[in-house]
Formats: sequence, C-alpha cells, structure tokens
Amino acid sequence: MKISFILVDRCHIGGVVSAIHNLAGALADNHEVELVALRRSLDQPFFPLDPRVKTVALTDRRKHSHTSDLDDPLNEVFPHIYPNEPTDKKPWISRLAEKRLMEYLATTDADVVVSTNPKITIMLAYAEGDYLKLATEHSRPAQYGPHIRDALFRDAYPKMDAITAPTPDELETIARHVPGVSHMLAPLPNCIPAHEGQMSTGENKIVVAAGLLKPHKGFADLIEAFSTVAPRHPDWSLRIYGSGPERANLRRKINETGSNNQVFLMGPATPVTPEFAKASIFVLPSRLEAFGNVTVEAMAAGLPAICYDAPHGPRNIITQGEDGYVVPVGDKEALAEHIEKLISDDDLRRKMAAAAVANVVRFQEAATAERFEKIVEDMRARRAVPREATAVVTPQGDVRVRVDGLAAGSDAELVCKDTRKKAEDVVLPFVGGEVLVPTLGKLVEGDWQLTIRAAGAELPLRSAGCDTLHILSLKHPRTEGPALSLLLPYAHTDGTLRVQSRVRAQHVEVAAIEAGATSIVVDAAAWGVELGTGSVVEAVHRKETDKNFTFPAKPGADGRFTATLDNAAAARLHESGTEDVWDLWLLPDQKSARIRICKLATDVLVPMDVFAYPYPVVKSSGAPAAAAETKPKTGGWRGRLGGAASTVVSTATGGANHELRPYFASNGQLSLKIIDKK
Repeated sequence: MKISFILVDRCHIGGVVSAIHNLAGALADNHEVELVALRRSLDQPFFPLDPRVKTVALTDRRKHSHTSDLDDPLNEVFPHIYPNEPTDKKPWISRLAEKRLMEYLATTDADVVVSTNPKITIMLAYAEGDYLKLATEHSRPAQYGPHIRDALFRDAYPKMDAITAPTPDELETIARHVPGVSHMLAPLPNCIPAHEGQMSTGENKIVVAAGLLKPHKGFADLIEAFSTVAPRHPDWSLRIYGSGPERANLRRKINETGSNNQVFLMGPATPVTPEFAKASIFVLPSRLEAFGNVTVEAMAAGLPAICYDAPHGPRNIITQGEDGYVVPVGDKEALAEHIEKLISDDDLRRKMAAAAVANVVRFQEAATAERFEKIVEDMRARRAVPREATAVVTPQGDVRVRVDGLAAGSDAELVCKDTRKKAEDVVLPFVGGEVLVPTLGKLVEGDWQLTIRAAGAELPLRSAGCDTLHILSLKHPRTEGPALSLLLPYAHTDGTLRVQSRVRAQHVEVAAIEAGATSIVVDAAAWGVELGTGSVVEAVHRKETDKNFTFPAKPGADGRFTATLDNAAAARLHESGTEDVWDLWLLPDQKSARIRICKLATDVLVPMDVFAYPYPVVKSSGAPAAAAETKPKTGGWRGRLGGAASTVVSTATGGANHELRPYFASNGQLSLKIIDKK
C-alpha cells in the first residue's frame, strides 16, 4: 500500500520529525512511503531518512532555491482553514501552502494519509479523498488553545478513520473529551531506531541529560539535585546537552550551587545518541513530556533512566525498579536519592542497563511498523462495516433497528451502551439486517448509544432516520410492566443513533398548564399510584430547603388531578436580586414517597424546547410581606400543609415585579423559576 505522511516542515529539530522519519523508513521495507511537508526552509533536514522514502515539499522557503516560492503573493496571506496562532504577525503556514495541500489531498493516490500535527488534522478533515485518514497525536490535545481544540474535537476527529497517541494515558484523555471517537483510538508510541553505534560500558562516571533548555524541562532541578550528590562522588559529573532560552539561568544555577567542576552545559549535539555511550546514567527531569524519544534513545544505548513522572510518557517507557526509576514531579530529593543509588551500586546500574536495552525494543522500527500496520488493518475493517441505520417505533412501542448492507448470515450484534456508564451493555443479535429492541425489560431509564459489533470492531451507528409516529398512539399508563415505559430513538447532534429510555413504575404526567395572572394551574395524571387523603404538590427549592412549600392537589377521575399555585404567595418567597428555582413533586398521600411531575409520554426529545407557557408577573406594592406561620397538623407530617405555603420568607420587596416561569427542566421535570422582572 501507499502511505503518505503530512508534516509541517522536515527541517526542524524535534521528536515528532525524528519519529516520523524513523517510522517512514521502517514501513519502506514493505510499502510505498512518502513524506509531504507544507514548507521547506533548509537544504538538509537534521534527521536521516531512508532513501526509499519519497519526499515532497509543497512550498519552498529557501531564497537561493530555483524553486523558491517567496515571490508568490500568497506567501504573505493567512490561510482560510489551517489555524495559525492568533498572535502571529505573519503566517507560518501561508494560504499558498494551504491551497497546495488541499490540491494534493484531492489528487493523491495514497491508500493511507497520515496527519502528524493537529492543525493538519483539521485540514485533512476537509479533504474528500477515499483514502483512509489517520490522525497521529504527539502532544496533549486537551491542552491546545481553543482555536485548535474546538475545531479538532468537534469537526476533525469524527472524520478520521483512526486517532493515535503515544501513551494509553493520553488516549484516555482524548476519549474523555471526545467520547464519540473512543472506538477509533489506538496507541502508537514514537518510533525510535535501534541503536547502531557504540553502547555504554557503564564504566564512565558521567550522568547525562538532553533536551531543549526550557523551564519545563526541569534542568534547574537536576542541577540542584546533582549538586547535593556531587560532594560525595567527586569523580562523577553531569553533562546536559541542548540549547535554548534557559541556558543563562542554568549557568547561574551551576554557579550558585558551586558545581562548576562537575556540571557542564555541553551545547547542542545532533545527533545526541553518540553522547549517550559516553555516560552511565540518563536523567530527564521534564515536568511535561508527551512521550520522551530521548529517554528511549538513551536506554537503547545501555543507560538506566531516571525521570520525573511527567504526563504522560516516562511512566509508559520505564519499568519501575527494573530499567530505571520514575519519581514525583518536582521532588528534587527523590531525584538526588535515585541518582546516588545508581552511582553507588555498580551491579544495580549494570543490571538495569541490560534491562533497558531489552525493554525498549518494543519502541523500535520493527515493532512500531507492525503496530502501524495493525492500525491500518483495523481501519479497513471498520470501513467495511455498514453503519447507516434506521429506527422505527412499532405500534407496541418497541424499536426496530435496521442496518442495510449486512451480509447474509452475519454474526453482527447491536450493542446498546448506557451513556452514563451506570448500566451493563445490552447486546442483541441482528437477523436479516434487523433487530428489535423491546420496550420492556431491556433498557433501564437513561440515554443509550447504539453501536454495531462486527468483524472484530464495535462502531457507533449513524442515524439514517427515526420514525416515532406510533409513540403518539401508545396507551398510558401501561397495563403490563412499569406505568411509563417508552423508547424514543433519535439522531444525536454528532449524527449517531441513540435511544432515550423512559421507565417509571410510578409516574406523574403533565397534561396541561394554565399560567394566568393570579395562579398557575397544573393538570396532570398519576400513573401507578392512587391519590389519597392530603395529597399535595411539593415545590422543592434547589438550594434553600427553608423555601420549600406545598399546594393542594385536587383529585379527579382516572388518576387525574389539578393543583393550583397562588402566584402572589409563591412570589413572597422570592428575594429581590436573586434567582429561585423549585422542582415540583406529587405527594400522593401522607405516607408515600414523592413522585416527580414530568412531561415524558411524548415523542418530543426535549420538552423544554417545545412545551412553553406564559410568564405571569406579580407586582409588589413595596410593603414588607408578613411572615406566614405554619403549624403542622397532628402527627407533624412534614409541616408542609399549612395554607398555600408552609414556609414564607419575610422580605421588603421595594415595589419589585417578580416573574414566574413554569418550565420543564432538562430531565423533563416540571419546575418553577422566579426572577426579578425589569
């Protein structure tokens, strides 16, 4: 197959570019591979590349080059899709590069196109080619700025065939932020080449560290930690390789700790791997490390490693106590302790060095190429599974799900997954491309995502339409099973097929609400319960229980009842400048538990959006309202039956107008909000 990797610039010193070069070379053994860069800025990249890998530069930024694009006016124009940084004065990726990338993506004959950068992933999502789209993350996407993160999570990720990250920890983070792509996540650690140079003998008394000299790399901590060890081991030294803005501060730290004769800033080394063979211990005190190529490279050269437990790489590379140590971030004492442990124990150091060489084989070319090929195989398998589904509510209230294109005799299964992750999956087999989800006994109340399990993959079904006509003719309360049992299929905002299950053994369904100037009348029916003596509607305040109150429920025929709320009495509970919200419940008698008053026996997914009522306004005279005393009846049943309200807060309203808003909350429960009317 042909594999195309898209990256920003090959002429860049960084772990991502190095890892992509390594992986491309490893895949070239069995595949046609090309690297496509949005820009070229230097004659020679810093990292070697297998000559079998083809390279393409979409724009040439070299002044002396005969193919230079610097005179093209689009070089100074910001792109339309590619998200440059808001602070950029000039485009890092120009409109010219963006246009050429979209042209490439529209015409390439690649079987797999791989994005190596989140901004490129956003571009890839717009491409209409029939190739497989793979987004490889090398950092922490949840930490990206909103100008990248929002477009990536909302628009780009769902259009990929797979998304990889270097560590399982980062995959969990992505799944938490974008649950809809959980099925396409796969680990792909950075590819590190097998060590071909000299190996460390473990004899040289050198501790080595390498990386960009930036504050988050923690080299100041390392200098402090080593300076506490150095006096007891004057024949050992610390070498730090790299360049960056923190160099002057690190030099001051060396002077402050008096470590000038044992701690050395070596400058950059490209490649740095030959320097590892000169050392016996590797340390990376980075506070933020998505993976840590340099750690793997050092271990491959025969060095035990000591790292801060930075999110997320080191803990996924080092096997604690076997080939190195991971210590808490910022714990300089622990850092010093483990450095001294390896300095002082030659046998332990050599034993860990041998384990390090053996353990990092899993990150090298052969293992990574095999892992990549498995990801492609899984992408193809997922593509082959039909996922367009229709859902029809039957006259009995069951939901018939049909997926066209399932092969005859397919062992595909419908998997219903509770989005709250509180209930076990419900698995039902497809027969002839159809499956019936019964309204009774399978889906507990909640929101359920429908997926198809086939060909070793489990994929969310995409909605091709939902027919809910028969919901309107269902008879309630049900004579079999719970009083309310209703399945409502719908298309989620991301296009996937879901079913909302509404199940209540006892239920109060609102039939109508009359919101008038002086009162709000609730007309409802109680299912699965009978109204007894002293039935009331209880208004439960969401924050202040001393504002709870009740008003009588007047029973009618067939479980129906009406309850009338006195607007003025309710308004007296409201204190100007605040917002009060009560949820309404039915207390059917003096002994039974309360029951939510809801609007659920309907084909409307979000009652709040459809069933709306007038907002009465209570005009206050401005005089202080008298506090109402509530004296419980004999037996003291909750103390809530004294008149229109059991507790009334005395407030001086100052002539304010109070607006009463009856509405259905997100869970379908009838609620009342009172606010100041301006």
